[in-house]
Amino acid sequence: MSNSKSISPKSLIGRIEAQQALLGLSNQELCVRAGFENEVALSLIQQGAMKLPLAKVPAFAVALELDVIELFRVALHESDPALATVVEKVFNTMNMTSTEVNLIKHLRELSVNKPCAPIVFSGKTIIALVAA
Repeated sequence: MSNSKSISPKSLIGRIEAQQALLGLSNQELCVRAGFENEVALSLIQQGAMKLPLAKVPAFAVALELDVIELFRVALHESDPALATVVEKVFNTMNMTSTEVNLIKHLRELSVNKPCAPIVFSGKTIIALVAA
């Protein structure tokens, strides 16, 4: 995947492959970093023949320097969308509205896994969010 895109891939595997390429990691190096003992299993996951076990997602996020919560959210939605919806409703600890959650998701996509410093300008009826 090209690193020139301003929005990160939507799929779990797309995100993993894009970040793996960005970091210049081979499948073997990624497996070692993530504590994944089977490189063949990783290849099957990348081909879509096997799903990445949810229990392994946090290790892959750390190995790839990605946000653990966001990567797990994507993995859970791909694995079991109905369960993901229930989990998000139950564990929405900040009690954010769907609009607020959408705003945060877009900010994360636009930042392409880089730290960002949002600047909020408040007007009468418009709030602009600028990610640096």
